[in-house]
Amino acid sequence: KDGTVKRAYRLHDGQLIESVLMPYEDGRRTACISSQAGCAMGCVFCATGQMGFARQLTEEEIFEQVAKFASELKGRNERLSNVVMMGMGEPLANYRNVLGAIHRMNTDLGISARKITISTVGIVPNIRKLMNQDLPVRLALSLHCATDEERSALLPANKRYGGLDELMSTIREYIQVKKSRVTFEWALIEGQNDTKEVARTLGRLLQKHDIRSDMAHVNLIPLNPTGGYGGGPPGRV
Repeated sequence: KDGTVKRAYRLHDGQLIESVLMPYEDGRRTACISSQAGCAMGCVFCATGQMGFARQLTEEEIFEQVAKFASELKGRNERLSNVVMMGMGEPLANYRNVLGAIHRMNTDLGISARKITISTVGIVPNIRKLMNQDLPVRLALSLHCATDEERSALLPANKRYGGLDELMSTIREYIQVKKSRVTFEWALIEGQNDTKEVARTLGRLLQKHDIRSDMAHVNLIPLNPTGGYGGGPPGRV
């Protein structure tokens, strides 16, 4: 009803991926695209994480999702304005192909890197690599929890990449180098991370790592329930 277009692709080897076109009242047209078939990060509340990892998408498979939407919009005298790498998979675990596709979005489709957002669960080594790229993409961190115990339970990759202190120190450095605001994604789960005390804990975490409030945007998203996870969104947001 709101004009959102969801598309499933069956790839040459039978793998299925999804991409979504989201129109907004302010005129933006945003494509949400996948970077992997499945995902190896194992986030317990995520449908793709519950699937497990199949394979990396090629640069061409990533780019095609965007090019298809851009072509369809052009046929209606509209323009694809934004791309978010928030579909299936962990973009920074497919670093080379994701960056190759982003360069093509810029050169072939005219989409500014500043209009492209890469979402990550927190692969610290590749956040550091991205920090040193001359590519002004936006970064979104799937944070969801403000303590190591809680985050490692929901996002096993937290422990794998050194925990919150290592991650948040890297994010602070990223902000300083890129001079760009970072979005912190927060899936609201009723009774788990949706209380005022949790919000205060998050505030203390950001303060501890000297992350300025004007360089941090917390994006609250009610959890999308999945069959493999018992939690649900709050009754009131």
